[in-house]
Amino acid sequence: HEFLTPDELKKLETVEVEEESMRHVLDAFLFCCYTGLRYSDFCQLTPENFIRINGKRWLYFKSVKTGVEIRLPLHLLFESRALGILDRYPDIGSFAALPCNSEVNKQLRKLAGLCGIKKRITYHVSRHTCATLLVHQGVAITTVQKLLGHTSVKTTEIYSEVLSSTIVRDLKNVQRKRKKVKMFPDKGLRTSDFIDNR
Repeated sequence: HEFLTPDELKKLETVEVEEESMRHVLDAFLFCCYTGLRYSDFCQLTPENFIRINGKRWLYFKSVKTGVEIRLPLHLLFESRALGILDRYPDIGSFAALPCNSEVNKQLRKLAGLCGIKKRITYHVSRHTCATLLVHQGVAITTVQKLLGHTSVKTTEIYSEVLSSTIVRDLKNVQRKRKKVKMFPDKGLRTSDFIDNR
């Protein structure tokens, strides 16, 4: 499954887009990177899907594909970034009104080119990105399963693939720790050198 790394996501977040229709597609795609919605579910969104619980906005919907009910606490996902996007679109209906999937994918390929992202991006990459990043934030597989509405946890386990950037970071951390823990040189030192004689 293709997904975006945090660095690639950052490029899309910060790219300057003047064309209104392309900006709309990008915002919808990023919204789904932060919520894991499928294209079909995003296009069905209405104001009724957004409810407040204890003053916080949640997204409730039934998946078009599986019929599973999904509840997303938007304030707790990815530093509320989905809410930041929503606030730019007071009319949920027009935000959810995307062109057909193939047209959206064409726009996404252009956006990837603008950002220097070599991957073949389709709308569904947003869902894979959400799942992969949640797993790598340490969210339990069973919780990710519920957030994405997977009927089987086996589907969710696919996203446990390790991000290459995570591997590099972890290995660098190990190297740093090794440098800090210096082994005692075996020449020229006596036991008394390690005793405080004050």
